[in-house]
Amino acid sequence: YKLYTMEDFMNRNLKAKIIEHFGSQADFAQKLQIDESLVSRVIRGRRKLPQEEVGRWCDFLKCDTSIIPMEK
Repeated sequence: YKLYTMEDFMNRNLKAKIIEHFGSQADFAQKLQIDESLVSRVIRGRRKLPQEEVGRWCDFLKCDTSIIPMEK
């Protein structure tokens, strides 16, 4: 069986927020005028965002920055 990490939990919360507010990753990406593949990579933990972009996503999702993977 799989042990879930905090990052897995963050990513599920991020996906849930996107669906809650926009219905799909594609609609979220379109609203932010970014490529849907970027949204997918962030959700899957393959990409982290710069702090400014995290703030922008949070404005649209009405969420805390802690659920979005951020560059150090």
